[in-house]
Amino acid sequence: MGRPVADPRTGRPGSGVPDCGIRASQSTTSSAGDQACFYFRSNDVTVAVMLRNSNQNTQARIALVAPPYDADTAVALEALGPPIGIFRVFARRPDRAHGIAGWGRYYLSRRCALSLRHRELLILRTTARCGAEYEWGVHVQVFAAKAGLSAAQVRSVTAGRPDDPCWTEPADRAVLRAADALDRDSDLSDADWTSLVAGVGDEGAVDALLICGWYRAISYVARATRLAPEPGAPRFSEVGT
Repeated sequence: MGRPVADPRTGRPGSGVPDCGIRASQSTTSSAGDQACFYFRSNDVTVAVMLRNSNQNTQARIALVAPPYDADTAVALEALGPPIGIFRVFARRPDRAHGIAGWGRYYLSRRCALSLRHRELLILRTTARCGAEYEWGVHVQVFAAKAGLSAAQVRSVTAGRPDDPCWTEPADRAVLRAADALDRDSDLSDADWTSLVAGVGDEGAVDALLICGWYRAISYVARATRLAPEPGAPRFSEVGT
């Protein structure tokens, strides 16, 4: 997903290339499963990325801890926050929940080197590219307004491009390009690194790497366990393309 349309070594289509066609301009929606596609250019290679279909309407694969909670589980959930589905997966093992909560207390706080806005852009872009509609929906529901994201920006961060007109701040564009490059290449080019540091500073860049990696892990959990959406959380289809 998100690999070059033509493998530079073989000239054949790369793995993960969608069947929705290759374009380098407007976002579109394919007729097969209404999957949104978005496109961007990097290093003179046109790349197509498909917004994966949600799997949230399938049967859950793992039971969530449920009340009445035993004492250890209750304390673990209290450390994580509201008892939403993904926290109730983590709290199946309280020690795991406490470990995760420690990291969360850093990157979701003002101690993080990134602003709330840039943190959320990275999270929304990463979870959208991973097709983790559950986690994406939670962050749109809870943080998009706090991060000052307009409806057009939520659409773009979900299925658009860093050079869409709604992004007028160079730092916003830089963090979005960084999220795309990390998902695609597990690396940043010199140009992307320089732009990211210019936008968020050295320490912000390090935190950006960690947040993108962490939310890829979160996306794995949300998708592979088939977590059901939280009540009231938006769906990919609701933001349009």
